[in-house]
Amino acid sequence: MITKEIIELQKVIEAERVALVKGAVEEILKWSSYKIRLLRLLEEKDLSPEEIDLIKVLYEKNEKNKKLIEAGLNFAEEAYKLLTNFLLKKESYGKQKRDTDSLVLSKRA
Repeated sequence: MITKEIIELQKVIEAERVALVKGAVEEILKWSSYKIRLLRLLEEKDLSPEEIDLIKVLYEKNEKNKKLIEAGLNFAEEAYKLLTNFLLKKESYGKQKRDTDSLVLSKRA
């Protein structure tokens, strides 16, 4: 018989996947926290071979969720880098232009 924690873990991993696809950060954090609590409860139990097999399946689903998380983080990091580089270039060009303007002492020269 499958323990209620494993059944609940199954639901949580699926709910986490849905939250990841939606980009619902608060939900992702909630489900991840709940998943940790369930796993701690499962550590204390003697599991049957059937339950261990199911946990292996859940592990694979969890790995897919992890890949979604990593892809989202990589995308956010790349966007951050692009914005930072854009701002640095604009700031540099602005400084160069101002420095060039300050070298002109007279328009007659």
